[in-house]
Amino acid sequence: MPKDLYYAEDFNEGDNFDLGTYTVTKDEIVEFAEKYDPFPFHIDEEKAKETIFEGIISSGWLTALIWLRMMHRKFLSYEVTLGSPGHEEMLWPQPVRQGDTLSGSLEIKGIKISKSKPDLGFIRYTASL
Repeated sequence: MPKDLYYAEDFNEGDNFDLGTYTVTKDEIVEFAEKYDPFPFHIDEEKAKETIFEGIISSGWLTALIWLRMMHRKFLSYEVTLGSPGHEEMLWPQPVRQGDTLSGSLEIKGIKISKSKPDLGFIRYTASL
């Protein structure tokens, strides 16, 4: 990838994609959290030290958006998409901290072409960061 445009038919169940890496900064953690997720463990170093995290951590929502940006750079800009019906599950198994370098990946789990609208396809995937 990339090519001009991708359609559901261009993907196969089991396809794996490396989405690259991204290093998280303290500034972006704090800036995002001040606006959207102002828990002390996201914005205040001293208060964060008093929590179970023992320091500032990224908002899970920022972490999810970092993954989305990685996916976008890999192929969403080249994919014909009408949007997403949603996500089935999203977990944050460990905190993300300033200086962490995240690696993103995606595996195609299933592809369904609409019977009533054969020009419309749905792609199920599992993502990791």
